[in-house]
Amino acid sequence: MPDTDSAPTARLNFERPPGALPTFLKALFDRRPGRLEAGATAGRIEARIETLGWPGTRLRRYREVCGYPDGQTLPLCFPHVIAAGLHARMLMRPEFPVRLPGLIHVWHEIRQERPLRVDEQLAMECSIEGHRETDSGAEFRLRTVVIADRTRIWEEDTGFISRSARRGPKGPSRAPEAPADMSRVVDEWKAEAGIGRRYARASGDFNPIHLFDAAARRFGFPAAIAHGMWTLSRSVAALEKMSARQTSAARVRFRRPVFIPSSLQLAAGGDTAEGIPFEVRKSDAGGIVLDGVWEG
Repeated sequence: MPDTDSAPTARLNFERPPGALPTFLKALFDRRPGRLEAGATAGRIEARIETLGWPGTRLRRYREVCGYPDGQTLPLCFPHVIAAGLHARMLMRPEFPVRLPGLIHVWHEIRQERPLRVDEQLAMECSIEGHRETDSGAEFRLRTVVIADRTRIWEEDTGFISRSARRGPKGPSRAPEAPADMSRVVDEWKAEAGIGRRYARASGDFNPIHLFDAAARRFGFPAAIAHGMWTLSRSVAALEKMSARQTSAARVRFRRPVFIPSSLQLAAGGDTAEGIPFEVRKSDAGGIVLDGVWEG
């Protein structure tokens, strides 16, 4: 299981990936608080999927909506898609102290030892525990690991924020430093009307703030928000095409939401020892929505 010295307060086990839509529908009626109350934190939750699997139509839809070509290996972010139902189940457990709708995805890191083959047998393990206080609120980290032949070959850490009523020592949200110079425009695309529903059908992430303006307004946003993982996946696909090599790691922070519709531009800096810095910005000079480092 993911590294830990503490015993889990909850452990979930599935033979195959659970669906996400029923859990997201249930989350609409969740009565847990929307912000972390003083003294509360996340109990340790662990989860495992014994055998990963997915319909071929799902992978095809994912490639199409994110801009990946066909191939015999999985896109870097695709295991996160397969984990959507498992993550939702974990965040709906009573050991997690705040409701799922309204959580804000603020940073993401993915690393793989090698590309995952479409036809190999894989298992998945996840864990979440505790939180840390930041200037933006209570930050939780959800770790996901993919295993083949008892060896970790892919892992991600996901950081998301809930507003917190607690007072105490704070620190900045974990994230890579913003790149200083973006000299190359790599790609441009549009977050068109309906992109939230298209990505949800491919990914299983049916969080209503990405699907409907009314749901987004309920949480204080003026319109539906494009999935951050869609923006990241589009970026990874374009950077792979630009560099003619597959991704080994990506580290990003989400700077501001992408309201639907929007026009976006991907820019990259020069290749460095740390990788290629990149950013996604609004084409109308509306600011940076995502930045980070890509490694091939």
